[in-house]
Amino acid sequence: MKLPSIHDLHPAKAAAVLAVVAGAIFASVLPSSADVSAESPSQAGVRIQSPAERLARGAAVRVELTVVCPAGWETYANVLLTQRVGPAIANGNGYVRFTCTGGLQTVFVTAAANEHPFRAGVAWASATTGSGTSGPVVDEREIEIVKS
Repeated sequence: MKLPSIHDLHPAKAAAVLAVVAGAIFASVLPSSADVSAESPSQAGVRIQSPAERLARGAAVRVELTVVCPAGWETYANVLLTQRVGPAIANGNGYVRFTCTGGLQTVFVTAAANEHPFRAGVAWASATTGSGTSGPVVDEREIEIVKS
């Protein structure tokens, strides 16, 4: 019996599966006690949000991340973007330092284009955050870049 892959699913079903998996990942890093607001997660987590905003006619893209990490951590978020633009490849990266709140928080990272400007459309994004005892946490996925 052949099991279907994620590529065989309809987009709505694939999005639902990915949402459940992402929820499970975030739930696994949050404390399990009843008073969640009084505790902070012991590990970091990151999720790239889509769409991302194209800036300065493609010179940069602002990417929204949802992160969770222990309160008071001084940490970072790094984003790498890659996009096919005609026969060329646009790529760029951005980096930001921030202090963790201990709960889910939004962090924006602006990735500057290296050689070719980004266009509105699909791109590959990779985000890295945290540097705790378990090492960096990475999320990779396709995102949509939209005009600002």
